[in-house]
This record gives sequence, structure tokens and C-alpha cells, in this order.
Amino acid sequence: MDIKTAFGERVRELRKRSGLTQAELAGRCGSHVEMQRIGEIERGERNCTLETVEAVAKGLGCEPAELFLFRPQKLGRRLSQMDARLIDSWKTADIDTIRKITRILSELL
Repeated sequence: MDIKTAFGERVRELRKRSGLTQAELAGRCGSHVEMQRIGEIERGERNCTLETVEAVAKGLGCEPAELFLFRPQKLGRRLSQMDARLIDSWKTADIDTIRKITRILSELL
């Protein structure tokens, strides 16, 4: 999978997780990004400029870096939404949060 495809899948995942249509996301991105461009990005057909990355991130209510948190496929299947959220939380967590998560998991196991 190339980076445009991985990026597009990540945008689609975050958009759907937010409950937005492509048109709604485009509306939140301002005049810089049209609905057609959102579709092209999600299909991996469009190479985004930094301005577009920033606009899409603002439209999704996240930091631009979150759009690049691609995750590996597990046994050829997509991860569940809960697994995806846990991975995202872990990747973006500060050291105190990681310690808390580790402590909770050790108590549960």
C-alpha cells in the first residue's frame, strides 16, 4: 500500500468515526477543499498539499499528525473501532497516560 492510499484510508476512518459525510467534512474544511477532493483523497488518488492536510485535520477536529497514524493490518482483517481507538490513544499518549494505561491493564490481567 502506498502512502496516498494509507493516508486516504486514515482520513476515511476518522471521517466515519466522526459521523461525517464527505460533503459535511468538505464544508468544515472551508473553501480550500471541495467534496470531490475529499473523495479523491480517500481513494488515494490525490496528493495533498500541507494546506490541504491542515484543512482536513481542522475539519475532522484533530491535529494534522493524527492523519498520519497509519496502523498495520492484522491477519489481513481490519481492526475493530475499539482496537483502533486504543492504538490511537496509545500512540498519542504522554508518559503519564501510558503509565496509567499500563497500570490499569496489569490490574485487569
